[in-house]
Amino acid sequence: MAETLATILIPDISGFTEFITTTELEHGAHTINLLIDAIVKEVGDEYEVTEIEGDAVLLIKKGPAPSQEEIENICLRIFNAFHFQRKFMQQHNICPCGACQAMINLTLKFIAHHGPVAEITVGRFVKQSGPAMIVAHRLLKNSIDNHEYLLVTEKLLQQVTNTSDPIEMEWVRSSEEYPSIGTVDYHFALLNQARKKVPEPPEPQQYFYNGTNTSQELSIRANLNDVYMTIWNIPGRASWISGLLRVEQDTPDVFIGSIHHCIFEKCRATVSPLNMTFTDEGIMYAERCEMPELDLHLNLEIVCKRTGDKNCMVTWRFLNASLKPLPEETSLIFFDRMKMIMDELKAWCEK
Repeated sequence: MAETLATILIPDISGFTEFITTTELEHGAHTINLLIDAIVKEVGDEYEVTEIEGDAVLLIKKGPAPSQEEIENICLRIFNAFHFQRKFMQQHNICPCGACQAMINLTLKFIAHHGPVAEITVGRFVKQSGPAMIVAHRLLKNSIDNHEYLLVTEKLLQQVTNTSDPIEMEWVRSSEEYPSIGTVDYHFALLNQARKKVPEPPEPQQYFYNGTNTSQELSIRANLNDVYMTIWNIPGRASWISGLLRVEQDTPDVFIGSIHHCIFEKCRATVSPLNMTFTDEGIMYAERCEMPELDLHLNLEIVCKRTGDKNCMVTWRFLNASLKPLPEETSLIFFDRMKMIMDELKAWCEK
């Protein structure tokens, strides 16, 4: 089993699993997948992605050790890409579950090491092995009293031949003692200040309206969260809205700004979420609805308020988002159609 010298870099996501329940694992896994995808895209061809290890990515770069500046650069780029994506997802999120709301707590740390690694083939998979891999993974558990940092082993720094100036970071020397391995010396720098410098994503588009329409409310004998999940699951509306044949969309996700084409028997509507706010008492959700064939540009607001463990009150209204007034006849037709849809929502959730 041939060995080769390589730099091992492990970006590791923390702060997630303790915030979610079993029912939220699907959303949690999806969040982690999108964040890992942001990490991998930022790495590009600079490192080889050899394995996705749960909430971590195993990166390998064969050959001599890079300079300290190069290590800091790639880690800070990954760090910015990770937190920019996290901020974007948090900003555009319309799901109130614990997994989606816990995105603000996610952190990223880095372990960087250098040493001999060997490739072993297990079935159709190629895995990296060797003492250097063991050391790098053991260092994921250490005594650093922080969740975001860059840890570089003394062994890696000893291999650095490039004398370029490192980025200004406050480095601290430390070490860990591991059974069967012994003492591992390393340097680490906290990334608290780097997190404050991550750029902010553009704000979601604000919606406006030209005049209001009469609102209506109805009581639903179902859990508030279940009712709201049914409402914002736009692709799933074809299951309970009569006349809705299918929903076409470019991405499978539903978030503020996502585009969904609802194909009805006699018309087509383009729907896009606009906003979501929630408290312990209830949830307010808004979406844009455009029907070019009828020259309709509307905003729909739905407020779900908890009235019991298995009861909630849903209030809805639609707002004219066009610059010209909405004809009264068109308004009445759309109001009747929305009333029918809300009655179908009630029947579906109570069933």
